[in-house]
Amino acid sequence: NFSTVSITSGNNVTLVDTNAIDLGASTVSGALNVTTAGAITDSGTLAVTGTTTLAAGSGNNITLDSAANNFSTVALTSGNNVTLVDTNAIDLGTSTVSGTLNVTAGGAITDSGTLAATGTMTLAAGSGNNITLDSAANNFSTVAITSGNNVTLADTNTLDLGASTVSGNLNVM
Repeated sequence: NFSTVSITSGNNVTLVDTNAIDLGASTVSGALNVTTAGAITDSGTLAVTGTTTLAAGSGNNITLDSAANNFSTVALTSGNNVTLVDTNAIDLGTSTVSGTLNVTAGGAITDSGTLAATGTMTLAAGSGNNITLDSAANNFSTVAITSGNNVTLADTNTLDLGASTVSGNLNVM
């Protein structure tokens, strides 16, 4: 039962909490795995070289919105409304989100696993960065692109496009 946890330096880090957890400034050179029965938030900058895997439960929010966060791949095992901010590119691993998914990156947004988001997904990569979510089994509800250059979206069934600003090409598969 933690309150705030900061990792000064660690390779592969696993945290399990019986309720909500706040992640303070942390540097992880390997994987970061966080499982809670409550919300996951950040109050400091997170730098994770390996895969970040987050599980908050389908009714709990995940908000990692520090502007200088730097992730490699983020996989969301479970979460309700999820917000991720990365200072550069971010890769989304296999993820299940029962609410909204908001991703803001200072570089490309890609997927390396299947994404399922029940609520609206809002993506912002900047007008010069590509968004490529092309896993064939992705299942989105509504997708809105705040900013992106060339955007590719694959969905296994119907897809509702929300208000979007794309500076390059939009490809929906």
